[in-house]
Amino acid sequence: MGRVKLIFFMGMILTLIGGYFSFQLYSNLRTNLEELLPTSSRSVRDLNELSSRLLSIDNLAVLIFSKNTEASKRFVVALASRLQTFPKEEVAGIEYRIDRELEFFKKRQALYIDLNDLTQIRNYVQHKIDYEKSLYNPLNIISGENLLEPKLDFKAIQTKYESKASHYSHFPSGFFASTDEKKRVILINTPGKSIGINGIKQLKIHVDQAITNLNPKSYSPDIEIHYTGSVEETLEEQESLIEDLAISTVIVLFLVSGVMLLFFRHFWPTLALILSLLGGTLWTFGLSYFVVGYLNANSAFLGSIVLGNGVNFGIILLARYLEERRSSAPHFEACRTAISTTWQATLTAALAAGLSYGSLILTSFRGFNQFGIIGFIGMILCWICTYTFLPSILTLFEWISPIQTQSLEKKRSAPFISMVATAVSRWPGLIVALSLLFTGFSALSISRVNGDILETNLKNLRSKKSIEKGAAFYNNDLNEIFKHFLTPLVILPSSRDHAIKIASQLEKLRQSQGSSSEIISVQTIDQFVPKDQPSKIKLLLDIRTTLKPQIIQRLSTQDRVSAETLLSPEVFHEIQTSNLPPLIRDKFMEKNGALGNLVVVEPPLTEEIWAGRNLERFIETIRSVADSVQPGTPVAGGMAITSDLVTSISHDGPRATLLALVSVLLLVIILFRDPKIWLPTLSSLLIGVIWFAGMIITLAASGLKINFLNFVALPITFGIGVDYGVNIFQRYRQQSDQDIIRVIRETGGAVALSSITTIIGYSSLLMASNQGFVSFGLLAVLGEITCVTAAIVVLPAGLALWHKSGVHRKSPPIELPHASQQESSV
Repeated sequence: MGRVKLIFFMGMILTLIGGYFSFQLYSNLRTNLEELLPTSSRSVRDLNELSSRLLSIDNLAVLIFSKNTEASKRFVVALASRLQTFPKEEVAGIEYRIDRELEFFKKRQALYIDLNDLTQIRNYVQHKIDYEKSLYNPLNIISGENLLEPKLDFKAIQTKYESKASHYSHFPSGFFASTDEKKRVILINTPGKSIGINGIKQLKIHVDQAITNLNPKSYSPDIEIHYTGSVEETLEEQESLIEDLAISTVIVLFLVSGVMLLFFRHFWPTLALILSLLGGTLWTFGLSYFVVGYLNANSAFLGSIVLGNGVNFGIILLARYLEERRSSAPHFEACRTAISTTWQATLTAALAAGLSYGSLILTSFRGFNQFGIIGFIGMILCWICTYTFLPSILTLFEWISPIQTQSLEKKRSAPFISMVATAVSRWPGLIVALSLLFTGFSALSISRVNGDILETNLKNLRSKKSIEKGAAFYNNDLNEIFKHFLTPLVILPSSRDHAIKIASQLEKLRQSQGSSSEIISVQTIDQFVPKDQPSKIKLLLDIRTTLKPQIIQRLSTQDRVSAETLLSPEVFHEIQTSNLPPLIRDKFMEKNGALGNLVVVEPPLTEEIWAGRNLERFIETIRSVADSVQPGTPVAGGMAITSDLVTSISHDGPRATLLALVSVLLLVIILFRDPKIWLPTLSSLLIGVIWFAGMIITLAASGLKINFLNFVALPITFGIGVDYGVNIFQRYRQQSDQDIIRVIRETGGAVALSSITTIIGYSSLLMASNQGFVSFGLLAVLGEITCVTAAIVVLPAGLALWHKSGVHRKSPPIELPHASQQESSV
């Protein structure tokens, strides 16, 4: 008893310590997509380079909605004034208007006219004046000479340059607003990655406080404030993940506890199993804190999965323990028997599941790698906890409230299991035939798989709340206001010359592709500095000399305004990068003050760019152009991250899946050696897996595609699914009469319960707001259903048919290392 108490208290201490470090692990949740990719991935390296060199790469967008446009403008000015007082460590800059910049360029617009066009204007002015002089020359009137009036298509020239300026000039009154001014926005640029998740949380609090202090309703009762932008997206995704994880964990604990209580029909043993399960789960994440240090978007939901999978070992142990108690065995004897007869079987199951998770460790994709590490640790520690902590808790409860053996009535098969047994007994041939037909159909579906099965538009994996009423929803308003991406691709070579060459090649590519081009615009700071300024200024001086004040006064009002704008005093001074407006200059400035190295590439605001191979092809094109000028030039942005995610999944996903399948197959073959044993078992697994894969392909046609979250459902299904067929077939071999119907009735319940608890763990994710979690939960549940169906329906039907065929020859029962005789009671 002293040793039991020691184990119990050690288990409790480890559980408390594990709980503390589990909390630390979940507190360090990182939802950024780059955390899923290998650190060696180009997009990750390029993003880190960008973050280290630029003043800002993210922003928080504050949207202001109001029908009272003047009131909303006053509020925007007031809020921007407060935000500009925030420290530079928190805010890198504020953007909400561009009127000053537009005025700067308007006064200097003549310098942005091409030299040829400006020459035409100068020549036209001179010819027009000569024409006017000749027209009123009396000698010409007498001679009757026909004079040709010089013409110039000013409208064409005006249209040409207005289209170039439309990227910036469409804002009403120069404020960032929609055309009707009912929607306004302030962009709060954050200082790179240095601010961190805690920093942007603090920033959001400070912005909320500033808005509250201004009392928006005092400006106009209908003012509404909403947030969007990359910073808000990060905050919402993390909050959604944490909320989903908390809900799913509670649901799993509640449902698993309820199912086990209904199955075992005894409170204290069930409570002991639940406490043991909690211990194993907390041990897992406590140790994972020291192994991986943080959770990413892929590994965050492992809590529910470890709970759902890790309970299986305890179910087997507790089932055998209660069977011994029903036979009137004392507590300690029942514990010894249960442990000695089940440890090898459950250890095999733990190793099979661990290998499935472990196959993911060998991939470079951190979304898979970290998932595999924690899953592997979870299966091992849950098994250890089951065979150490659980017996000690059972002993403690037995000491507090001894089990009355007469209360452990003989169990009867569940109605569902009875139905399965009846169906297999009556129609084994029909079941096998339908199974083969469905397997063939699924295999045919798999043969038609193509690249479109992979999800490339990560907007489809966002939080449902964000899509319906959060940052993703209001991002549409942001696009309406700016009419272009706020997070374009950024190319950052090491020199200005390289930037000019890259921009020139991309611009030529854009023009050669015409309207079908995936590049809308290419920008560098040099585009804001006019070319041939000395020659242009000389031409403008000629025009000013020719257009004397008395001539200008005789022009029409419209022509006089155009002439005065063309010849404003500012056009006679050259524009340099140093005297560009701060809003323009800061966009292209690096932390060290360097200007001119940045190239901004904007894709179209369409969904087509994200479809199929379009995204990968677009990123490959941009990178190839940049590398042709300077190899390894950083090309960073959300689109590059997404492209590398898809590429990494395409590369590592199939490898991990194949490795998991081969590992499980070899494990079963090595353990059981005899083909008569492992062949039926693996046949059951393969049938379930083929059905599962066929369903995935079918669902992909309706929109549910493979992504970085749900891909892991494939390899882990192998390790968890193989145990069901092993238990059924092994029990069949151990029966003296090898009655498969009896096996279904007695062993099918335990197998079904193990599957149900796992399904509960997966199903809890179907209620998540995060659509990536939902897709994983759906696929994982389908994998469980196909594998357990193949194990408790198809495999028994095949064995029953084998019996009836007369080919079967009865052989003596064989003791196997994966024995499941502990399940005979259920």
